[in-house]
Amino acid sequence: MRQTRREFLKTTTLAAGATSVGGFPLVARAQASKVVVWWNKGYYPEEDAAMQKIVKEFENRAKVEVDLSFTAQEDLLKKINAALIAHRVPDVAFCFFNDWQVVPKYAWSGQLADCSDIVSDLKPRYNEKMLAVAHVLNGKTKKRAYYGVPIEAQTMHIHYWRDMLREVGMADTPDKIPMKWNDYWGYWKKAQDELRKKDAGKYGKLYGIGMTESTRASDTLYNFDMALLSHHGEVIDAEGKVVADQAKNKKAITETLKWFGEMFTSGYVPPDATNWTDGDNNAGFHSRLIVMTPNPSQSIPAAQFFNKEDPEKKNYFDNMATIEWPDGPDGKKARYLSAVKTIIIPQDSKNPKLAKDFIKFVVEKERFSEYIKAANGRWFPAFKDVADDPFWRTGHKGPKGQKDLHVPVATTIFLDRENKVFDHWKHPAFSQVYDENVWGKAMARIAIDKWPAEKAADEGIERVKTIFTTFK
Repeated sequence: MRQTRREFLKTTTLAAGATSVGGFPLVARAQASKVVVWWNKGYYPEEDAAMQKIVKEFENRAKVEVDLSFTAQEDLLKKINAALIAHRVPDVAFCFFNDWQVVPKYAWSGQLADCSDIVSDLKPRYNEKMLAVAHVLNGKTKKRAYYGVPIEAQTMHIHYWRDMLREVGMADTPDKIPMKWNDYWGYWKKAQDELRKKDAGKYGKLYGIGMTESTRASDTLYNFDMALLSHHGEVIDAEGKVVADQAKNKKAITETLKWFGEMFTSGYVPPDATNWTDGDNNAGFHSRLIVMTPNPSQSIPAAQFFNKEDPEKKNYFDNMATIEWPDGPDGKKARYLSAVKTIIIPQDSKNPKLAKDFIKFVVEKERFSEYIKAANGRWFPAFKDVADDPFWRTGHKGPKGQKDLHVPVATTIFLDRENKVFDHWKHPAFSQVYDENVWGKAMARIAIDKWPAEKAADEGIERVKTIFTTFK
């Protein structure tokens, strides 16, 4: 008679005692033969296929069942929140919003498992500046620990259509784009003007700058925080205390909001950008309705790389490029913010040991390298040994020998530029500031309600102070 999985595990365990297979103790596995994994659905089928392969390998190696489900990021966040509130949780959860909407908040309430042991084992491999994202406060112990395992990151990129610039005789290669603050943004305004002038019928509804300025999109947070960093402003200090109302920072916040407002009201940003979701700037770019767009990942070029309607990948290699954020208004080189994507184990996990084994299995060098490259550079690895793969410095090679003008740009930003993680790890109240999209609301005050930037800044700063003051 054929053995069931349970019978197999039982007999194997009795025979093996405390021995292990592939580093996984069989005794523990016999007691817990299934691990429930909720994973963010990838943007490309290749991403999900790579994770499914890892799961199958883990099942074969550890002799356990993995209940893997993929869910889109917005729905997965709701699912994780509901599960943590109800104490009916998976063993492992990976959502692209974990870093700023789950880790700080639920570590504070004591609902996430301490993963410091995993991080400690992996520390020699880590790009250490990415680790702070998971090193957060537990409100019960009043101590910091790693309440998640960082694996990959995203940062700010600018994507633009080279062929549009060529069409009106403007320089299209990244090294020819002016990088001084005013000249840089003025370049895309000029592109809009020239294209509309050349062919009003074709380009009458084209805009030069696809800048998300809505209360609905997390992209707004990236755009605001990058611009505020360029203006040398801070909302909270190193200790997690609100400093937005200090004169220097209030001035920087006001100048930043004024800049967003003027860009919108001057007619170089699509009028519906105040109502965009995270995918709308991507859609506008792919539809060639905008010349350039800031985007906090490499999802736009990656989508073109996988575009089956362009088998020669002409868009990816010839018609578009990725470029860095400009030098700040003071002329100093751009500084960057990274959002580091993090795996969590809920405190109520039924199989925490097995959950940790699974995470360690996923992030083994060769296995994780294959997984993250399946997304074509959309994410950047948090591990130095994975980032050492030549792919990250050279990217893909075009069918005609063209250079990759996308993946290597991200690598330069992560490894060669000043780059720090977003500040939400410093205090759990900052999660609510992002949840409420405080600065997106301030932008709307200027763009829609016609408020002066000073008034919008005052309201935003007061709201931040209230959130921190009332946080428990």
